[in-house]
Amino acid sequence: MKRRVRKVMVAGTLSLAVIGVLTHSSAVAYLNAQAEKEPQNPAQSSSNFSPVDVTVPFVPAPVVSGGKAYLAYELHITNFQARDLTLTAVEVLNGASRIDVYQDEGLTRALYRPGPPRDPSDKRNISGGMTAIVFMWLTIDPAMIPSALHHRLTFRVLDPKGNGTDTIVECPQIDVDRERPIVITPPFRGGTWAAGNGPSNNSIHRRALTVLDGRVRVPQRFAFDWFKLGDKGKGEDEAKVVHDDPYKNENWYGYGTEIIAVADGIVSAVKDGIPDNVPLARSRAVPITPETIAGNYVFLDLGHSRFALFAHLKPHSIRVQVGDRVRRGQILALLGNSGNADSPHLHFHLVNGNSPLGTEGLPFVFESYELLGVLNDLGILTRDKGWTPQPGAPVEKRTKEMPLENAIIRFP
Repeated sequence: MKRRVRKVMVAGTLSLAVIGVLTHSSAVAYLNAQAEKEPQNPAQSSSNFSPVDVTVPFVPAPVVSGGKAYLAYELHITNFQARDLTLTAVEVLNGASRIDVYQDEGLTRALYRPGPPRDPSDKRNISGGMTAIVFMWLTIDPAMIPSALHHRLTFRVLDPKGNGTDTIVECPQIDVDRERPIVITPPFRGGTWAAGNGPSNNSIHRRALTVLDGRVRVPQRFAFDWFKLGDKGKGEDEAKVVHDDPYKNENWYGYGTEIIAVADGIVSAVKDGIPDNVPLARSRAVPITPETIAGNYVFLDLGHSRFALFAHLKPHSIRVQVGDRVRRGQILALLGNSGNADSPHLHFHLVNGNSPLGTEGLPFVFESYELLGVLNDLGILTRDKGWTPQPGAPVEKRTKEMPLENAIIRFP
């Protein structure tokens, strides 16, 4: 099979384009030397039409965890040709320096294909008129965070004779929002908590594209489901989140915990009156719609286009009203199991606008916490003997950082 390489430029846009709902690092490999070769006569943008439209709907902003900086954002790629294209590589560059590259299995895992009734056999194949979304998750030295990123996409095209042509699409650079994320305190007073479904490129929150008002967004990009472990000082099982009958809300250690404001703010919205669900049941107490998906909630305006969502609260426990000014640490409500939740926990995230789900998720960091370990399986907290830290594992003190998916955290 013969291979030819063609290089084109694509004029991109930074537009909020629009798929998912509120729910309870991808591997990368480096291109080999042959794949790095550039054509001897690079094409100019004026002489080649691009086969695809590439957009980044929301400018990425870095957040630090474990001494590393992370950038989470999405590439939306639409094939404007009639023939199929196969995406074989996504390179990320800072100027001439390569930061990362997605290809092979790492690229496949990072891809989502909206539209088809089921995933195609190869997600990298983008038919004419179809779209692919690449969930990007970059790990960067905090001292070397770029001010802009450039993406280079490689596509394979087969002609009727089976000859392959590699088309390289050079995308315009996108800015990186280098403003430091907001520093908050935890939404509860101390204790040991599991950062369920927290930030990672594989978290169900990370992949929850939400379509509202004609646009697709990722409001849960940095969301958490917080599950409380037992308190040994109270005679509770510190290795688990529930005792005895797990089908009773009151047997979950977090149920009824006071939820508090993470910063000073103004109450922007409140939802109450939705019954709690039966834990671990397949059905919900009410039909799940955009109005009920978060259950009972408090939505807090923290200023500077930052809003905090406290979701799945206990019915009739909310102690604030719309318009109330609250102080950091003030009680807002009690932890419950309402809305699209299958067990008592607090869903928490920050967004950039006055809509819990119709906006974009923002990073944030906690003032301080202790990292006790990381779970491979969140479900271990409900079965067998639960979770215990590795023998001799150190307790890591973290300051102004964000925990990652399924970390076990102790707040002061």
